[in-house]
Amino acid sequence: MKRKSAILVVLIFAFAAHALGQSGAGLGSISGVVQDASKAAVPGASVVISNEAKGIRRNLDTNGQGVFTAPALIPAEGYSVTVNKSGFATYQATGITLAVGQNIDLHVELAVAGTETSVEVTAEAVLLEDTKTDVSQLVNSRQIIELPINGRRVDSFVLLTPAVVPDGAFGLLSFRGIGGHNAFLTDGNDTTNTFYNENAGRTRITSPISQEAVQEFQVISNNYAAEYGQAMGGVVNTITKSGSNDVHGTAYWFFRNRSLNARDRYASFNPQDIRHQAGASLGGSLIKDKLFYFFNYEATRRNFPAIATVTSANLFTAAGTLDAARNPCPNPTATIQSTAAQCQTAIQVLTTRNFGTVSRTVQQDLGFGKMDYRLNDRNSLSFSLSGLRWISPHGIQATGIVFSNGNAIGNNADSTVRDAYGRAQLTTIVSPRVVNEARFGWFKDRLYDPASPDFLYPGLGLASLTINSTSNLGLANAYPRLNPSETRFEYADNVSWNTGAHTMKFGVDIMHTEDYQEQLINRYGSYSYLTLNNFALDFSGNTAGLKNWTTYSQAFGNPVVDINLKTYGLYAQDQFRINPDVVLNFGLRYDYTSIPRPTVVNPDYPQTGTIHSATDNIAPRAGVSYRINSNSVIRAGYGMFFARYQSGLINRLFTNNNVYRKAITYNSATSEQLAAGPVYPNYLPSTAFNPLPGTVDITFADKSLRNPYTHQANLAIERQLTTNIDLSISYLWSRGVRLYGVRDLNVGALGLPVTYSILDRTGNVAGTYTTPTYRTRVDPRYRRVNELENPGLSYFDGLAIQVNKRYSRGFQASVSYTWSHAIDFNQPTGDPNVFYDSGPTSYDNGNFAAEKGSAANDIRHRAAISFVWSPTFSTSSSALARHLINNWQLSEITTLKSSRPVNSTTAVSGNAFTGALVAGSLNGCGCSFRVPFQPVSNLDLDRIYRFDARLSKRIPITDRVTGYLTFEAFNLFNRQYNTSRRTDEYSLTGSTLSYIPSYGTGSSTASSPDGTNARRAQVSLRAVF
Repeated sequence: MKRKSAILVVLIFAFAAHALGQSGAGLGSISGVVQDASKAAVPGASVVISNEAKGIRRNLDTNGQGVFTAPALIPAEGYSVTVNKSGFATYQATGITLAVGQNIDLHVELAVAGTETSVEVTAEAVLLEDTKTDVSQLVNSRQIIELPINGRRVDSFVLLTPAVVPDGAFGLLSFRGIGGHNAFLTDGNDTTNTFYNENAGRTRITSPISQEAVQEFQVISNNYAAEYGQAMGGVVNTITKSGSNDVHGTAYWFFRNRSLNARDRYASFNPQDIRHQAGASLGGSLIKDKLFYFFNYEATRRNFPAIATVTSANLFTAAGTLDAARNPCPNPTATIQSTAAQCQTAIQVLTTRNFGTVSRTVQQDLGFGKMDYRLNDRNSLSFSLSGLRWISPHGIQATGIVFSNGNAIGNNADSTVRDAYGRAQLTTIVSPRVVNEARFGWFKDRLYDPASPDFLYPGLGLASLTINSTSNLGLANAYPRLNPSETRFEYADNVSWNTGAHTMKFGVDIMHTEDYQEQLINRYGSYSYLTLNNFALDFSGNTAGLKNWTTYSQAFGNPVVDINLKTYGLYAQDQFRINPDVVLNFGLRYDYTSIPRPTVVNPDYPQTGTIHSATDNIAPRAGVSYRINSNSVIRAGYGMFFARYQSGLINRLFTNNNVYRKAITYNSATSEQLAAGPVYPNYLPSTAFNPLPGTVDITFADKSLRNPYTHQANLAIERQLTTNIDLSISYLWSRGVRLYGVRDLNVGALGLPVTYSILDRTGNVAGTYTTPTYRTRVDPRYRRVNELENPGLSYFDGLAIQVNKRYSRGFQASVSYTWSHAIDFNQPTGDPNVFYDSGPTSYDNGNFAAEKGSAANDIRHRAAISFVWSPTFSTSSSALARHLINNWQLSEITTLKSSRPVNSTTAVSGNAFTGALVAGSLNGCGCSFRVPFQPVSNLDLDRIYRFDARLSKRIPITDRVTGYLTFEAFNLFNRQYNTSRRTDEYSLTGSTLSYIPSYGTGSSTASSPDGTNARRAQVSLRAVF
C-alpha cells in the first residue's frame, strides 16, 4: 500500500514539476465553444475578453475543437467577450458578471458574414454552469449589502446555502452534520485558525473582515475540486473588493439600543445593549487602467452587560434561591454538621457573588487595504493587508445574556484578539494557453485572555468550585492564557494550461504554521463538594484545617508550548470537454503535514514521544456534467477529502503526558489522598508535586493515528426555468471515516454489576438498571491512561433544493431547502471536538459503536428564504416621486429549522459505589454521563421559525451622492427558542436514581452574535458616491 501511495505521489509531482501552488481559489474563468450554424467547430477564431473598469484584456484563439479558455480572471462585473473569424459575422457578449470560483461557459454560434450579429449576454442570462460538478452556491454583493445582517458578520450568510447548519450557539458552522473541519479562505489564502479549526479570531469577535470590504463569497458544501484541501467539512471562499477606474466610496453608521429589543425569556429585565458600528471605504485608480486601490476602516463599540444567575436543580431554584430541601445546611444527617453561622456565611457568599449584572464592553477596530497593479498585458500584481484589534473586558462569555450556569462569573475573563494577514499575488500570462498565479500569504491570529481581578471574592481564593454537581461557583481556572498566538506563512503557485479539449491545473501550496501557547489550566486547583453542608464546614470557621471536599484536582508544569507544523499540498486536475455538452472533471490531491515529535517523553509510556504523520492522504476527485439542452444540466461527482491536523489537538498530545505538564486528582474516599490534598481554598505549590498512585492521567496517540477524512458524492439536476430563475435538486452523500475517539487503556476487567432503582416523576419505582462496573486499574501508578484513536464513523444523506431568481425588475430571491439525516458515534462539537482531553468518549470504555445515533448537528429539515425587492410605484420623475413615493427597498431572510438532539445525562456526586475508579458516573468509568438506558440523542431542542427584515429608503442627494436610511429587525416576531435544555434527567442517591422535575426544560436562548435570539433592532445611515 505504501509503495502504491508513493508511486501516485511521484506521478503527481511529475505532472506538476513546473508549478508550485494551491489554486486560483480566489479567481474565476471564462471559457466557451465556438461553432458555426451546422454545429461544426470553428478553429482559429480570435477571442478578446476584456473588462474596461478593471483594465483587463485577454487575447486568445480557439483551438482545433473550437474551444477557448481564459483562467485566473478576477471576479468582477463588466466583462465582455468578442469573437471574430474571417467569413463570419462578429459575435459580442457584454455585461457579464464573473463570480469567485465560477467558470462561465459560453456556447457561441457564428453567423455567416453579411448578417450583423451582436449577442447581448448578461449576468441574468448566464445561469447554468454546465462545467460545474460540485455543490456550491454564491452569496453575491447585492445579498451581502442589501439583506438584513445582524452584527455585520458576513460569514453568517453561509447559512443561506444548502447542507450547512449552525454548529451550536456560538456562530460555528457544520457541513453535512460534521462538527468543524472546515476551511476559510480570503482571496485564495488560508485564513483558518489551525489551533481551533475556526475562522480567524474565532466567533467571539464581531467579524474578521468588514462587510463593506467583501465583494462576494462562495460556499462549497460537497465534492469540491482537487485545488481545495485541508478540509473534510465545507469551504468558505471570501473575495474582497478592488478598485476600478471610477472612484467610489461609502460612509456608514449602524446604531442600536434596547428601545426596540425584546426581553430574553430568561431575563428578569431587559439589560442595556448599545452598539455603534461605523466606517468608510474608498476605491478607485491612481493610474487609469494600471493601478487600482481600495481601503476600508470600521469601528465597533458595544456595551452589553450580562445577567449572572445559577439555576442548577442540584443547588438553586429557578428563582435563584437556595433549594434548602435538597441542600439542608446544617445537615442533620451529616457525620459532621456545620453551624448555622457557617451555613449563613456560605449561602451569603454563593448568592451574593453569583447573582447580578456583570459589565461587558467591546472595542473593535478593523482596517483593510488592497492595491492592484496591471504591469502590462501579461502581468498583474495584487497586494492586500488587513488588521483587527478586539478588546472586551469580561468578554470571554460573549454569546449569552442570561447565564444560568454560573459562566458569567465563574467561567469568565477579559478577552483580546489581534489579527492580521497580508497577501501578494502575481498573475502571469505565459502564453495564450498558459497562465501562472504565484501567491504569498502571511497570517497572524493572537488570542490573549487575561484573568479579571473583578471576579476575585474574599475567602474564595483562586480555586474553582463545584458543589453538588453545580460548577462555576469559584474562579475560572483557565486564565490567564495566550491561546494561541498563531503565525502562518504560505506560498502557493498555480498553473492553468489549455490544450485541445483539456483545461488542466497543477499546483502546490506550502504552509508553515506556528502556534505558541502559554496557559496552564487549573494551576490554582479545583474543589468539588458533595453537599453545601460540607462546603460550609471548610469555607469559614475552619480553624482545625479540616478537609470535607470530595475531590481536588490541580495542574503543574510548563505553561508554554510552541508547535510548528509544515504542510505540503499538491494537486493536479483536468477538465476534459468530451464534446460541447459533456464535461469530465477529474483530479488528484495529496496533502502531507510534518508533525514534530514531542520534546518531553514519559519514560513509563514511550508512546508519548511519537505522533504519527499520515503519508497516504491521497484524495481522488471526479465529476461529470452533461448539458441536456440549453436549459438543463445533470451533474454527478465523487471525492475523498482529508481534514487538517488541528494544532490544538497536537498541543494536548505534547503536554498531557504527566511530564511536560502534570495533574493530580485526589479523591477523599482514599485517606492517603485526602491527607495529601490542601485545605480550602489553598492550592499546592509546584514544588510539592509528588502524586500518590492512581491520581494522575496521561494521554497519547495511537501509533497509527491519522487525520480523519470523508467520502463525498452528489447527483444533481439543474434547470433554467426562465430567463432569471434557476432550479437545482441535489442528492448529497457523505461518510466520515477514522473520526477521533478516546479509550482508557488503564481500566481492568469488568467488576461486579450494580443495580439501580429508577424512580418516575411521582417517586414510584419504574424499573431497575444493572450495569457492569469499573473497579480495577491495569497500571496502579495512573488514574487514566488515555489513547487517542480513530474509531469514529459518520453517515450523511441529504436532499437539497435550491431556487434562485437573479436580480431583475427590482426583485431578487433565493430559496434553499435541505432534508438530511446525520449519524455518528456521538462525536462532540465545539472545543471538545478539538482537544479530546476529557477522557473516554463512550459510556462503556472503548465501545464506540454503542454510541451510534443521530449526530449533535442532525437537523432533518432546514429552509432559508431570502429576497430583495426594490419596487417602482410611480414612473414620475418629480421630487415627490423620487424622495417619498419611490426608492424604497424591502429585504428579508426567513429561517425554518427543525430541532437538533442532545443526550439526557445523570447527576452523580462523588463515587456511585464503593471502589469506583472515577467519581461522577454510574459505572465507575467516568467516560460518558449520558443516561445509559435511554437512546442516544433522545432529547430535542426547539424548532426555529425566524424572520429578519430590512426596510431601506434611498435618498438622492446629488448626481453622485446617494443616501440610505435603513431599519432592520432580527427575529421580528420575537419567536424565541431554546438553544440548550437542562439535560440532567436523574440524580443518584445511594442506589436510587430519582427523576429530576426540571429535566428537559429550557435553560438558555444564547445565540450568536447578540447573546440571545430575542428580537433585536437597529437603524443605519449610509452615504454612497
